[in-house]
Amino acid sequence: MRLEDCSLNIDLAITAPVKRTEPEESWVQARDTGTIPVCVFDLYTRASYLSFGTAPRFLADEDNILFSYFGMLLTSLGESLVDADEQVRLFVEAQSKTYDPGKKIRGEPWDPDADEWARRHFKYLLLSLQGALDALAGLIAVFLPGLIPSLRLGRAQFSKLEAWLDRPLSTSGLVLTPQEDFLMQLYDTLRPLVHPDSPERDWLPLMRMFRNKAAHLGDAVFSYVYLHDRAGRFHAFLPREWPYILEKHMKPAEASRPKDSSFVPALFRDTLVHQDVVTYVRGLRAKVSDVIVAVVSVLNVAYDQFKEFPLSQSVLAELLASSEAYTFEYFPLA
Repeated sequence: MRLEDCSLNIDLAITAPVKRTEPEESWVQARDTGTIPVCVFDLYTRASYLSFGTAPRFLADEDNILFSYFGMLLTSLGESLVDADEQVRLFVEAQSKTYDPGKKIRGEPWDPDADEWARRHFKYLLLSLQGALDALAGLIAVFLPGLIPSLRLGRAQFSKLEAWLDRPLSTSGLVLTPQEDFLMQLYDTLRPLVHPDSPERDWLPLMRMFRNKAAHLGDAVFSYVYLHDRAGRFHAFLPREWPYILEKHMKPAEASRPKDSSFVPALFRDTLVHQDVVTYVRGLRAKVSDVIVAVVSVLNVAYDQFKEFPLSQSVLAELLASSEAYTFEYFPLA
């Protein structure tokens, strides 16, 4: 079916704008189960459940563009977190069913398809968490336009915030605007979360590397190393470098080659994440949640203070300038 085969001569269309006087059930459920932080639900409540016609003054352009875009970002943030929790659950379940030699020795069952599913759920988790962070960056761009280098409304990426947080914060002068005050709060709150010291240092670029490689190259890029504990239970560990090619250490056996008993332990300590992948996944989900809570807690206060501020036409112009459109119509079929 093509567009031109449908009736486009519409004489009259009657629709009702989306008005809400109470939260949607999906939002309530996500809050009550702890899937989304309470502060995210609070921002949804402050925004009158994203009901049509309730835009605060600073988001109230005549075409309802800014408030609708704000609602899109907030909804994306919530849905990404819901999906992330589901992927964590499915990953842990699938990973528990993967094969390892210990299960065979103990006579425990395993699912031959579990490894493939675990890798797939891990990939989807990374996509969801990165989506949540990028939606968060978009929300910051709505509230603090032009204050963070390269963070543009409509094209916001959390990596821009990461780069900004890696540099000392500079302000315009002794007297701060309300936006600059919130900017300082964000910087002070976010910096230790995004750029922590050891053992969490580089958690975000590592996550981004996993996400990019999985999105571009597929699930097979995750090269787990299985090691057993003192009880003979095997655990999967992820490499923290790319590419991870153990074959480069494989050499022909030679009697004259000296044996170095410290080589393998040192190799694994240098190249692997120092916790098993299930623990890592749970920690990563919690760390992203900490970042979201830090940001949205500030945005809740900013929403109350900014709601009577006048609309900034430059903000609207920035969003419109980021829009994309293409000329594609259809694929000709034989």
